[in-house]
Amino acid sequence: MSTPPPDFSFLPSFYEQDTLYVVPEENAVQLVPGAAPVEAATVPVPPPAVAAEVPVAVTPAPAAPAPVAAEKREERIQWLGEAVKGTYLLFQVPDQEFGQLPQHPFLQKVMAAVGLTTMQVQFGNLSTSVTHNVKQIALQVQARHILLFGDDLTVENLLKLEPYRMYRLEETRFVRVDSLANIEKSTELKKKLWDVLQKIFLQ
Repeated sequence: MSTPPPDFSFLPSFYEQDTLYVVPEENAVQLVPGAAPVEAATVPVPPPAVAAEVPVAVTPAPAAPAPVAAEKREERIQWLGEAVKGTYLLFQVPDQEFGQLPQHPFLQKVMAAVGLTTMQVQFGNLSTSVTHNVKQIALQVQARHILLFGDDLTVENLLKLEPYRMYRLEETRFVRVDSLANIEKSTELKKKLWDVLQKIFLQ
């Protein structure tokens, strides 16, 4: 229950000609004789200061790199040229040697024998860090002909692929032969290569 304000109306009769001041605890009120009593003004008390919020920069955690599929064609095999007629020659050789294969004189003669040039085939250099699947490669590139050069390629079931024997997978014909260097210096291997190339390209 609130307390009523004090009544100062009796003071002028005691101090007729004097100006009286009453000082309450917080506010001063001037009383003039004959004037109506004045209630003490209420001084608003400012609310307590609130500390301004300072935005804190939050550094987001770096996003985890997206997983890279091991099956990506460009990571598993380095490609060179364009398979105009669906012919792919696969090797596993140093990069410098691989880049010079389209200009290889003996290989140019081999391709010419089946009606192609080295500019009409695509060369692939197999990565040594993974094991390759010839059937998957054939399906991915939609190959018509695949020649695998080398006897130590990282290819699944390589030893089950009899050298110089043609294999067929749907529309793809493929064969494993010796390395290009070994074929070039062997008359017997050249004959074997020519025999299987006729089955792949000319029959």
